[in-house]
Amino acid sequence: MGRTRGGMPHRPLTERREPYLSVFLLSFGMMLLVLVPVMIFTKGYFIYYGDFNSQQLPFYYIAHDAVQHGNFGWNWLTDLGANFIGSYSFYLLGSPFFWLTVPFPQEWTLYMIPYLLALKHAVAALTAYAYIRRFVRSKQASLIGALLYSFSGFQIYNIFFNHFQDVTAFFPLLLITMEQRVNENRRGVFALTVAFMGILNYYFFTGQAVFVILYFILRCPAEDFHADLRKFFSIALEAVIGVLMACFMLLPAALAIIDNYRIKSFLWGLDMVAYNDRTRVLRIIQSFFMLPDLPARPNLFRSDYGKWASIGGYLPMFSMAGVLSFMSQKRKHWATRLTAVCIVCAFIPILNSAFYMLNGSYYARWFYMPILIMAMMTAYALDNPKIKWRGGLTVCFLFLLGFALISLLPSKEDGEVVWLQLAKYPWYLWLTAAVCAILLYLAALTIRYRSRTRRFYRPAVCMTVFSCLCSTVSMVYFGLELTSVPTTFVDTAINGGSKISLEMPEHQFARVDISQDYDNYPMFWGYSNMRCFHSIVPTSLMDFYDALDIQRDVASRAEPKHYALRALFSVKYYFDKVKDDNDTDYSFTLDEMPGFRYLKKENGFYIYENEAYIPMGIAYDSYIRQNDFDTISKMTGEKVLLKALVLSDEQIEQYSDILTELPAPDVSSMSAAEYPAYCQARAEQTCSSFEYDSYGFRAAISLEKPQMVFFSVPWESGWTAEVNGKAVPAERVSNGLMAVRCEKGDNAITFRYRTPGLREGAIVSVSGLGALLLYLIWRLIAERGSRPKYPKQKHFYDYAGTDMMFEQAVYTEHAATKQHGRPAYRRKKKQPEAEKHDS
Repeated sequence: MGRTRGGMPHRPLTERREPYLSVFLLSFGMMLLVLVPVMIFTKGYFIYYGDFNSQQLPFYYIAHDAVQHGNFGWNWLTDLGANFIGSYSFYLLGSPFFWLTVPFPQEWTLYMIPYLLALKHAVAALTAYAYIRRFVRSKQASLIGALLYSFSGFQIYNIFFNHFQDVTAFFPLLLITMEQRVNENRRGVFALTVAFMGILNYYFFTGQAVFVILYFILRCPAEDFHADLRKFFSIALEAVIGVLMACFMLLPAALAIIDNYRIKSFLWGLDMVAYNDRTRVLRIIQSFFMLPDLPARPNLFRSDYGKWASIGGYLPMFSMAGVLSFMSQKRKHWATRLTAVCIVCAFIPILNSAFYMLNGSYYARWFYMPILIMAMMTAYALDNPKIKWRGGLTVCFLFLLGFALISLLPSKEDGEVVWLQLAKYPWYLWLTAAVCAILLYLAALTIRYRSRTRRFYRPAVCMTVFSCLCSTVSMVYFGLELTSVPTTFVDTAINGGSKISLEMPEHQFARVDISQDYDNYPMFWGYSNMRCFHSIVPTSLMDFYDALDIQRDVASRAEPKHYALRALFSVKYYFDKVKDDNDTDYSFTLDEMPGFRYLKKENGFYIYENEAYIPMGIAYDSYIRQNDFDTISKMTGEKVLLKALVLSDEQIEQYSDILTELPAPDVSSMSAAEYPAYCQARAEQTCSSFEYDSYGFRAAISLEKPQMVFFSVPWESGWTAEVNGKAVPAERVSNGLMAVRCEKGDNAITFRYRTPGLREGAIVSVSGLGALLLYLIWRLIAERGSRPKYPKQKHFYDYAGTDMMFEQAVYTEHAATKQHGRPAYRRKKKQPEAEKHDS
């Protein structure tokens, strides 16, 4: 028993070759199969809706170009300008998937997006399989668990946020390397993984730190987790070293957002213990028992809050049946306790916010971590014949029935009782409910089949694949139904630049503006755009808009009535979307934006030229005190910014020799009729040339007297300035933009940009790498010749699986062979041939 035909002993199932390639290719092919119809329709692209189109695609496009040309400093295509590393480290700069596109031409970048999506799902399945296999005896059951993680509701929801899937693809490595450090005594791999995850995305990294601490604490009592105080301190040390090694990315990112008001909101009072949105808990529960609602589209439990919170957790086919069955019958298991703690955290606001450094904004973007544990629990429950599923399946069916009954409740609209309209998209609710019910029935059949035969895994895997495809198709194609025709986006946004011919000022700088709902189109066309949908921009820019009472949270969207900002920002052209080519009532005027003259129609837009355009680098000889500016109306204040700089008392004292206070009559608002002529006069008092690159800009101006020269570029600590070769302060003026002092005569102005924290972060990273090497050498010397307290343990199976006919005997003989170099002695007798099967 336990020998091959040639007499050599079998390798135990735990040490046979794992089907990693099969797991990878299967998951890759499944995701690509879902996307191929869209790719055929759009001639190779994958176009979705919302943030995917307006952020993920243009960000990949411009970041690819920036990296290829070595432009890592200042990015001029992001809003009024932004720190490239600080702004894009959250989205893609730390992602290995993004770096795969860099060797290829920019024109190929967006064609690669669907393949990268498939690759992310494949990597997620691969790493999840490697983690789940440590606890689940069967390879097929582990494959099922890996697919559940890779195609969970959380994953499909976050196709909308393409960069979130970078994190979910690699997160299992963090738990694997911790297990390796504790149970296999492998040093250094945890530190490297911590560094990698920190580089990958700093926002998710903070939540991972919290989860890993919970994981370690709740794993400690388990008999298969050989932790002790020494290993605890070594893990803590490796974690610190890993953070140090990631500092070349973490430090610039932290400095870019440290003053952002969005990270300074916290929960207080009752908001710490109860959600103010009455639908939130119901939405969380629903998302684990049904396919989740899509981003920005709450369906059954409608709400204006948390619409982009990534609330999702459904496991295809099995739903929560395996998790509930596991928890009810393995109550003292570490996975049960960890899942219970996560459930409590999800329902209590302050605990939920702990995954985001106690930030007051609600997000559920940490759910992927317990989902991995739930996928493992489901695979375990499937492989362990002692786990009974009846109770878990019943609860899942009851929840589905409950949500269906809730959707039947009457609502009142315009004083009339309306039935079957409680959900915003009733047909989609019933479709998803039907899909989930059918898939749950398939799960019940799978469990029933399990009890009757040992060979149930092949149909089980096939049904899991089918269920993952059904779930993904249902969500993805509903999202596509919510958007305009994908080919329109391709023609107008991605390929629209070739259809636009604008005469930009020679040796000068100009921006454009665009109408509502087309925020980042100019990124594809290569124009700097004052209307920008980007969450991570310089804090000074947010301060500027805040001073004018213009909301600037995730986007800069100054309405047309704020026309004076177009002149201040050197906007030369405005794109107004053509709604109907046959519209004979279109006036070809912009009533709210004086100074704009209709030019032509191109690429589906009416293009207007700004006759009130003011080139970059405006000379000022007047100021207004910050306190005085704060007291005038905001609409008046926008026009005052064209007349005077807003200065602090210290700046007024410093530049009192060249600036005078704006007279009270000039503070009063100019009329719309006076505005174009005033701007044309101001245009004569600007720089004669302006040249820029990623590491600064150069301008020239001739003045009749000393003045301050203003640039509509967000101030950051990384800016330094010189005038005629002499260093001068780069002043933060007008609530967040920049100006420098220039003297009478010709002035050559040079601004240089260095990413704050990059050099210091790189030094810390090199130091962290050196600390890791010293740590490894030290432990290698200290442990030479010593025997570990526990043997290395790659797997731990505390149950007899569905395929356990001869595994224990095979393992015993194999272990003896490895230890003594020969098979264990036994009486010579005819050995029955081992049955060939996999776990």
